Amino acid sequence: MKSIIWFRNDLRIDDNPAMRAAYDNSAEVHAIFLYSKDQLEKHNEANVKIDFLIENLKSLSDSLEKLNIPLSIIESSGFDENPQIILKTAKERDIDKVFFNKQFGEDEQKRDKQVVTILKTSNVKAESFNDQIVYEAGSIRTGQDNPYSVFTPFKRKWVEHFDMELLDIEHKYTPMNQGNFSSNISNFNFNFKIEHKVDMSLWPAGEESALNRLKGFLENKVSNYSKDRNDPIIDGTSRMSPYLALGIISSKRCILEGLKLNNFEFNSGNNGITKWIDEIVWREFYRNIMFSFPKVGRNQPFQDFSKSIQWRFEETELHAWKTGMTGFPIIDAAIRQLLNEGWMHNRLRMVVAMFFTKNMLHDWRLGEAYFMQNLIDGDFASNNGGWQWSSSTGTDAAPYFRIFNPITQSTNFDKEGLFIKKYVPELKDLDKSVIHDPSKEHREYCGYPDQILDLKSSRLRAIDTFKAAKS
Repeated sequence: MKSIIWFRNDLRIDDNPAMRAAYDNSAEVHAIFLYSKDQLEKHNEANVKIDFLIENLKSLSDSLEKLNIPLSIIESSGFDENPQIILKTAKERDIDKVFFNKQFGEDEQKRDKQVVTILKTSNVKAESFNDQIVYEAGSIRTGQDNPYSVFTPFKRKWVEHFDMELLDIEHKYTPMNQGNFSSNISNFNFNFKIEHKVDMSLWPAGEESALNRLKGFLENKVSNYSKDRNDPIIDGTSRMSPYLALGIISSKRCILEGLKLNNFEFNSGNNGITKWIDEIVWREFYRNIMFSFPKVGRNQPFQDFSKSIQWRFEETELHAWKTGMTGFPIIDAAIRQLLNEGWMHNRLRMVVAMFFTKNMLHDWRLGEAYFMQNLIDGDFASNNGGWQWSSSTGTDAAPYFRIFNPITQSTNFDKEGLFIKKYVPELKDLDKSVIHDPSKEHREYCGYPDQILDLKSSRLRAIDTFKAAKS
């Protein structure tokens, strides 16, 4: 049998169910990736993420070449054209079956159904596989047979039903017979121009780099993860998210390697490992939310009452926030980290998003889009879930009256002001006693702007606005 493995956001060989099935059931396998610059930009994929995608496609092509599997990059105008492209490619290459892993999102699922339908009319088989989450989407349900909308009971059921056979992911690949096609990646025109400022040495491409990063984290950092993960100046997190977002490593591989160090326990043993696995399960939770409540993928809030919130819009405030010039050092440092690294520390994502949606009272969708446009680890389900949590419009969200004080957050989690000094260098000479909230004199001396708003009055404004929407 001749088969196609259709890669999407699963750019790896290890623990790739579609790849494994294609390999085990075929005499010849072709790999394809449909590249649409327009589609990527329409979905707010960051320039830095597209850069990372291209480099990882090159790495994947090299790995596949060792197995005599050619990777063809095929240009597409977008989702609507994809079914015809898949059919045309299958016919040209006399393909019997197409294998692919499932994706989340309404557009993606609609496209995949069309692909299966159009292939069937031409007697080409298609098979899809669960990949991004451990359990089939929507299968973890309450006792009343409803989807979960709160994380803690979802995690409890997730663990309760866990079977170690789910982590039976090891597979040995050997080279296949050489076919007539070869990879075109070296001469494909991605029509891509680097516009970001990120040092890409922070994010080495390829499956081997992802596995090495995972190994380094588990060997050197995970034991302290529970206490270090909230301090942004400590490099205490895994920074695996860009690799998970593009499927360069699987969540199952991460969970398996973590559990190996914790006697395969989810709720006891090393607190760092259990907390880190919690964060991976959060990714699964938000994917299940997107699957079970499609409205969140349609730019709608999870909480219906929040449709009535009277969001403000102030261009000068928005510009100050986007450029890291709000006058609140921890907010500005976080935004500048985003712009310089394509990544933001997780606690700061919450602080920044809550400042944006509560103190600034700007629509969460504006902030959500800006993050996606700049994150190398942009992941629609997780980004949407995080922004809706912070803005109190989402599932399992923070109560609307819970509003982080950015100055308190700064003094609690950047006690010495080292994170601020790194990313807001104009404040580097200030003492830790004043750097979190510089005086007017200090601001003038350092050339640092005044605060764009008053924390106390903006907090009261947000509470009144949310109360009005709920009434």
